[in-house]
Amino acid sequence: MKLPRLLAALAIAGALVLPQAAAPASAAVTDMACNFDFVTFNACLNFDEPQVNVMNAHVGLDAKMPQRYAQEIVDIGGLNAQAQLWFTNGNGEQTRFIASMAVRPGFPRADPVGFELGLDANDLSRASLNINTARGAQESFFVVVSYFDPNSQGSWKSFRTGTVTGDFAPR
Repeated sequence: MKLPRLLAALAIAGALVLPQAAAPASAAVTDMACNFDFVTFNACLNFDEPQVNVMNAHVGLDAKMPQRYAQEIVDIGGLNAQAQLWFTNGNGEQTRFIASMAVRPGFPRADPVGFELGLDANDLSRASLNINTARGAQESFFVVVSYFDPNSQGSWKSFRTGTVTGDFAPR
């Protein structure tokens, strides 16, 4: 008798949760969007608006590795870091370069968890970020961040952030 009630309760809970999971998430353009693999890296993008119609893009990359290895990257190749902000239409058919990003003061750095990198693109106008000009249209942006790893046969390591989606229309 108790098992049918439990199954009925699970079915009702599932019916309530499923429509919420299927609906697209609503997010502000200032929300942080991260991409990670649970093991080796975490790359995040977020925007802020220090003044009306002016946006700053911020990227943080945490690459997990021994601190000694990370320190060698900082010491030998740390100045060789870059990131580019890209627009995407969401389905991968269209991307457009928006801006290069500059390494933030105090980065790159090594810590006990690994290698950390912070980059910014400042003073981006909302008008330049408003690619889809239809009223209420959403824009999507991501960043590809890379650094030179002299320990890995002199190769570049690249990571993509999560995608920030929202209405960037001027106010």
